[in-house]
Amino acid sequence: MLTGYELFFCILIVIAASTVLGTVGFGFGLVSAPVMLIYLEPQQAVVVINCLIGLMLVMVLVRTWRQLELRASMGLVLGGVAATPIGVLALNAASPSVLRITIAFVIIFLGLFSLKNVKLPFAQNKVAGPLFGFLTSLAVTTIAIGGPLGAIYAISQNWKPDTVRAALALFFLTSDIVAFGLYAATGLVNQDTLINIGLLIPGLVIGFGLAAVLVNRINDQMFRHAVISVIVIAGSVMLFREFSGV
Repeated sequence: MLTGYELFFCILIVIAASTVLGTVGFGFGLVSAPVMLIYLEPQQAVVVINCLIGLMLVMVLVRTWRQLELRASMGLVLGGVAATPIGVLALNAASPSVLRITIAFVIIFLGLFSLKNVKLPFAQNKVAGPLFGFLTSLAVTTIAIGGPLGAIYAISQNWKPDTVRAALALFFLTSDIVAFGLYAATGLVNQDTLINIGLLIPGLVIGFGLAAVLVNRINDQMFRHAVISVIVIAGSVMLFREFSGV
């Protein structure tokens, strides 16, 4: 269980991570994982992070649900749900290093490509939603960072910022609910896990409040560049960690 300075620093990073998530719609794990992994066992860190993401996304969805393009988002959601149990099995069978490097290159390339305001043709196809949803959820369960893939699909739809946030919130929330069921079924959720989640909730509330202020100050162009920046940074961090051995 987190106590003392460990709890203090984890709350600080949760505030930062939830501010990023509430502003651009993803990135919580990218921001929080490096610190969480210092103080928690890897498996518990993953469970705590994903549960906090789920709680945060409930708040995001309550704020943005009126802007949700439900029909357009369902493919993303269904693809993510289908991939969640498969991702748990793939984590044990595949090489995490190869997966991280491959996905990092894809993330960086597509992120920079999107920066040029060029539409990704395949992102407009009917199968794109389930495909991106599947790959995003698969990435989350195997390498703990998959948000950029879902964000690439969302911004390619030319949705308004709140619609992007709502779609990503629905997608990740649904996948997290399924994942939590699998965590519980496999014995990864214990009393300490639940206590740590409860202790870190105040950080979520503070971060959500900061994000609510920031989103009103960001126009569509700034939002797009902020999302793409996080996408490229995520891919770069993954590559650095793999090649440096950090």
